[in-house]
Order: sequence, then structure tokens, then C-alpha cells
Amino acid sequence: MTGGTRGGNTRDTQGGNSRDTQGGNTASTQGGNTAGTQAGDTRSAQSEDTRGTQSGDTRGTQSGDTRDTQGGNTAGTQAGDTRGTQSGNTGSTQAGDTRGTQSGDTRDTQGGNTAGTQGRNTGSTQGGNTVGIGELAARTGLPVKTIRYYSDIGLLPESGRSPGGHRRYAADALPRLRLIQRLRALGTPIAAIAAVMAGERSLAELVSRELDAVQEQLREATWRREVLRALDDCPAPERLRRLTLLAGVGSPDDAHDRLVRYWHWALPAGLPRRLAQAVVDGAVPAPPAAPTVLAYAQLHAVATADDRRRQPQPHQVGDVASFYAGLLDACALAGEALVSGCPERRAEALGHFVRTYARVDGHDDTPAFRAHLRALFRRGTRAGSFSLRYWRQALAVTGETPPPSAASGQGHLAAPLAALHQQVSGLSLTTNTG
Repeated sequence: MTGGTRGGNTRDTQGGNSRDTQGGNTASTQGGNTAGTQAGDTRSAQSEDTRGTQSGDTRGTQSGDTRDTQGGNTAGTQAGDTRGTQSGNTGSTQAGDTRGTQSGDTRDTQGGNTAGTQGRNTGSTQGGNTVGIGELAARTGLPVKTIRYYSDIGLLPESGRSPGGHRRYAADALPRLRLIQRLRALGTPIAAIAAVMAGERSLAELVSRELDAVQEQLREATWRREVLRALDDCPAPERLRRLTLLAGVGSPDDAHDRLVRYWHWALPAGLPRRLAQAVVDGAVPAPPAAPTVLAYAQLHAVATADDRRRQPQPHQVGDVASFYAGLLDACALAGEALVSGCPERRAEALGHFVRTYARVDGHDDTPAFRAHLRALFRRGTRAGSFSLRYWRQALAVTGETPPPSAASGQGHLAAPLAALHQQVSGLSLTTNTG
């Protein structure tokens, strides 16, 4: 045994472990390879451990096991199992740890679960069913800044954040973002889009509302265009007069509201509400979209002037409900006659109109009363008559055969009244008698 130690173990230490130290396994030497020499197998140390170190541990050290040694295998060396390190851990390094180091588990050895977080948890956040803001930008062509803005105002909610703090979005974010993008391309307001995204309004409802809004904008733009045309197509002195008229109108809706207020003021207070509304609907034309803007402004000026007059009151016509209902019925028949050109319907309308006035004083429809009514109407056709001025301008706005009113289903009263006036008086409504 003494000879074995001198002849063998000395060589193992000098000839084997020296090479082992040179091959890279310095830590094994520090951990106690003297125990390895006690096994007596100098050749085993030389023929196996040296190759194990060269073929396995050296590669492990080169590919990343230096950190592996720091994180855990040092403990194995300190425990004193030098043989275990030489005969087993080398294989472990060759069979698995080297690949673990190459595939990215270096941080796993150092921090424990760090590699697991990066290799698995990060993948579940960044991949799977979520997408990043960069991918949304690339697939829609929208700037990242715009997508971030939509997200901040609630149109495109985040599903979470990555470990690095980057926004992540659910799988339905892409079709949602494309819908927002297309609606914005049509000029849809953010508030309207938000209502759709929140489920408060359907896409069909949004389209309907936006169509109404565009039509209103077109109506206002048409009004402004006609106002400018009216000011452009006239001499300088007339331009100043027209400017005063048109400026008094303001917006078409405001002008319409003032005309409605005039008629509610002018009608008898005791008139039934539905009947009064029917008279107002027939007497107040809607703001025009054609080249009658100036006539509408003049109608507005008449109804808002200081010399405006009230319509027939109870002390003038007695039963106001009967009087105004009779006028509406006569105008409805006269309107039908204007459209159809039927002489019989025209005569029927005139008879109804005359009887309405005859009942005021308890008269019948006789030739004598018609002559009286004729004279009365002709006297009323004078330049300063409020009624004449109002209905003349209303006729200029609505035309001879206006379409039915959207509110009541009847046509405007101007054209039927003008026709009845001419039948009774023999004069056109546009004719002044001085």
C-alpha cells in the first residue's frame, strides 16, 4: 500500500489532477480531490476524470456553467463529494446543464425563478391572446400616439400591462380599433363612437343620427349660401336694405320660432289648442331651402314689426272656434282644387269660405252677402294692410301649390287663401288698390 501511494497516488496528483486543474476543474481540486486519490485508481483518474473534465466540464464552463458553479454546484463541491463531482456531475453537465445554459437558463441558476418568469410568464403575457400596441399600429396603419389616445379616453381598453410596463390588449382589440378608425374616417364625433363602443347605441342608430346631423348642416349651409346670393345680386343701395332684413333673421330656426310666437300671440286666447296649432302650422312656412330667403326675411320683418296686428278676435267674429275651423276646411278644399284643377272642388271651397264669414253676422250665403263680402275684401286690399303684407310674403315663400305640411298634413294656407281671396274680390292677392 505504501508503494501504491508513492507510485500511484503521487502520479495521480501530479500527472492527473494537474491536468484536471489545467482542463478547467479548479473548483474540484479545491473541494478535495485528495479523496479521489485514495481510491487508488490512478489510471481511472487519468483516463476518465481527465476526459470527463475535458469533454464535459470544460464545455459547461465555456457555455455558461461558470455561473452554474456560482449559483449551486459550489455547494456540492463544499460538501466534499469530489468523486461525485468527477463521476456524476460531469455527466449531468454534459447531459442537461449545458443545454440548460445554452437555452437561456443561466438566469434560472442565478435567481431561481427568474428564467421561469422570462421563459414562461413573459410568453403568456406577450403572446397568447393579447397583442401589443405596436402590432395594432402595424396592422391598422394608425400611429401609436393615436392608439394610445383612444386607449386613454376609454375607446380601446387595455387588458393589462407587460412586466416591462407596456400596454397589452385583448384579441378583440383589432376589430374594435378598425371600427373606430373607419368611423373617424367618416368624421364621426368621438362622443358618438364612444356611445357605440359602450353599447349605449347601435351602429344603425349612430348612422341615423349622423345622417340627421349632416342634413341639418346642409340646410344651414344652403341658407347661408342663399343669403350671400341675395346680397351679391343687387345694387349697392339695395344691398344695405337687404343686409338689414337678413341680419334681423339670424338663423332660420330662430326666425321660424319668432313667427310661431307671433301667431300664438295673435290668435284668440280661447281658441282650442289643437285648432290653434293647426292654424299656426298652416300660417308659418318652414325656412326655405331655395332662393326665397329674402322673402322669408321680409315675412319675418312683417310679423315682428311694431305695427303687427292680431288675428280676428271674439268681438269681431263671435264663435272663434267655428270661424277658424271653417277657414281651415275651406282652405283644405281650395288646396285640393289647386292641385287637381277641378272646377267643382273650387266652387265647393268658395261656398264653404263664404258661409264661414256669413255666420259671423248671422247671414246666409246669398248674392247680396257675396257682394258685401266682395266690397269688404277689395277695401282690405290696400298697400298698408297688415294681413295683405303677411300673406303676400308667405305666398312668395311657399309658392302657388306648396307641399303638405309635415306637422299637420295640410298645405300651407297662403296659396289657398290667395285663391279664395281672388274668387271673392276679383283681385289677385298681389294687387294693391291704393
